[in-house]
Amino acid sequence: MVLKHAIWWVLLGVQFVQGQEQLSLKGKVFDGNKVQVDIGDVLLLVPESKELVFYTTLVRGGFVFKEVPKGEYLLKISALGYATFSKRYVLHASLEVSIQLEEETTDLENVEVVATKNPITNTNGNFKIDVQNPVFSTMADPLEVLMKLPNIQVSPDRESISVLMKGTPLIYMGNQRISFGEFAALSVDSIESIELINNPSPKYEAEGRAVILIQLRKNNDKGTTVTLGETISFRQNTNNYISTNGNHSNGKWNLRGNLNYNTIGQWESNTFAFAIPAENIRSDYLVLIPDNKRMQMNSGLGFYYPINTNDYISLSAIFRRQTDDAGFETSTFLQNGSETNEITSETENDNRRDYFTANFNFNKRLSENLNLFTGIQYSSFDQKLQTDIANNYNKEGLVLNQTRNQDYKIESLAARLDFEQVISDNVQLDFGASWNEAMADAFSQITQYESLNEDVAGYDYKESLYAMYANTTSSFGEKFKVNLGARVEYNQVEGQLEKDLKPLIERENTRIFPKVGLNFTLDSTKTLSLNYSRNINRPNFSQTSSVRVFINPFLEAGNNVDLIPAITNEISTNFQIGNTSIFGGIYTNKNPRYFMIGYQENDTVALLAENNLEEESGYYVGLTVPFSHKIWSSTNSVSMTYNKIKDSSAVFTKAKPYLYVYTNQQLRVAKDTVVSLGGYALTQRKEGIIERNGMVVLNASLTTTLFKKLQCALRFNDITKAMNYGESYSINGVEAHGTYYVDGREMAVALKYSFGGTTSNTFKNKDVDENLDRIN
Repeated sequence: MVLKHAIWWVLLGVQFVQGQEQLSLKGKVFDGNKVQVDIGDVLLLVPESKELVFYTTLVRGGFVFKEVPKGEYLLKISALGYATFSKRYVLHASLEVSIQLEEETTDLENVEVVATKNPITNTNGNFKIDVQNPVFSTMADPLEVLMKLPNIQVSPDRESISVLMKGTPLIYMGNQRISFGEFAALSVDSIESIELINNPSPKYEAEGRAVILIQLRKNNDKGTTVTLGETISFRQNTNNYISTNGNHSNGKWNLRGNLNYNTIGQWESNTFAFAIPAENIRSDYLVLIPDNKRMQMNSGLGFYYPINTNDYISLSAIFRRQTDDAGFETSTFLQNGSETNEITSETENDNRRDYFTANFNFNKRLSENLNLFTGIQYSSFDQKLQTDIANNYNKEGLVLNQTRNQDYKIESLAARLDFEQVISDNVQLDFGASWNEAMADAFSQITQYESLNEDVAGYDYKESLYAMYANTTSSFGEKFKVNLGARVEYNQVEGQLEKDLKPLIERENTRIFPKVGLNFTLDSTKTLSLNYSRNINRPNFSQTSSVRVFINPFLEAGNNVDLIPAITNEISTNFQIGNTSIFGGIYTNKNPRYFMIGYQENDTVALLAENNLEEESGYYVGLTVPFSHKIWSSTNSVSMTYNKIKDSSAVFTKAKPYLYVYTNQQLRVAKDTVVSLGGYALTQRKEGIIERNGMVVLNASLTTTLFKKLQCALRFNDITKAMNYGESYSINGVEAHGTYYVDGREMAVALKYSFGGTTSNTFKNKDVDENLDRIN
């Protein structure tokens, strides 16, 4: 497609003067096969006292210490699977070194660790889970692991996630963006850590007020490894999760694959009472899905080939299929004017959703200080929903009223080009461009037997997105660091009903999203950061679908093709004292989106769908305190949030702050046995227009390892059975109060067995499409 608008970018660089006594020490780290070591800790110490002077981590096999005074230092490098490297250096001038690590050969078979390491760490306000900790590694899927992080909230249908105070996060795997579908398709066994970044740097896309960062496991021995796992879960119904994960390397190229097969008996229920006084309409209903027979198949395949130390090509493909055979019953009281009915509805839904994505990556080091990445990606999502609807009015007998056949398909093609330029020891410039084209088709056929009427509708949707970005990272001495960047996006949207001659939606926008980050290092244990960002949150592509779900004769759940993006401006801060964080922020959000019941005059039914409201604003403050002592580790967080939602069509009530409290306690009661207790509490939330209930959710688990390779776990989730989401509001003439009941209380038994060797190469693959989260 021809680019209609050219986006030119001008970046003002920051120049500075360094003292004559400030030097740099940087280096590259390899193994015995001259392959770079990507994960490790690098420490610069005072030789005699071992006092820490600087600390960093390996990034693409390299490290850099900036603003180092002249003198003698001890350099220490630690990496999993390698012997610790230690050597003295005398700095009279800036120095660059090349270091080869030796494979670890120490036999630790008889060493018993009597202390415990906290599997949840907190750095500069960011939380990180060690997924290889037995408490998390035996969980059935990565979403369950993610739910154990502070501030994470999962939707009642487990189809989306949000972060308290931040909204919907971006998901990254390493430096590589992935979609929610790709994340759900990952094997827990392949993940090393999951981190929640509350103040992402400008290198992340404009949609990210928060980022979930996934790091895959880095293995050190070539060969083949296979992991088999099974989890049996007891909720309202019995669920079974079977997983396989394989990895093979010949010392050069690397091949990964996984296959998960889940059979789930989903239980779901919700109730709403709502009224439309101007139309003299009142409705009260209860819907129950006793056993939705859900099948999930998640599969993935990836290939990575390093051309040399810095250059590589990779391919990745993921396929995910989910089928739902859901019969549900709705009991409804409906008053419409002077007419009153009691209705029992029985609905059969046959729903299939397929998601596929494949990409190709090429990475090339053009020079010592310039790196190029480019890639292309294709993605598709296909949904087919067939529904039979029967109603029983006032106990007169069940009658088949409707059948519905609804299809929705979206395809997306994306490409990107990224450059990383090291200008000097203290300045780095990142810049690049991306392109994305998405096309969707929605079709619905509704047959109404009573009136012998058939409605057929088609809707076509097309969206183009072009973007350019630049970001600089600059250091001023040892104490001050600046991140300065921006992203320019041109977006074009067109949507049209197939029977219409003119588009229903036609929009063009060019927007700029700046980001600024200031970091002050007060001393070796205290850091203060200040951040400003402007972000955008676009509706999911699925909102372009005309697919609707029947609830009762007067209410349906569907989508809203008129949604527009929400724009957020936020200022945040974090004060880190050792492992403790004190954080806060203020924000405004234009056109936020919320699910609400809406009704238009002369409509035959009301619609439960996302709607744009005018504005929300607020602030938050909080404290996070981790703790470890001998066999006990603990992570605790508390925050207070004030959020005020405003809309001229709504009844506004006084907004009040609410509290969020999180805790996770772990006790290593034996060498390979861990007991975990934790949960979170939310007080009642009054947010101006919407009022939500409070809840206290508690979890517990017992994990142990038998015969060195067999991990066993017993987990209890939502012990208090509190995950019921109540809300009430009055907007656009609709007064509503309801509750979504979540099947959260669970007892699960998990087994996982690993055999074979491990691979020596790091798998690298990057998603090209920045809009993947909007597809499925």
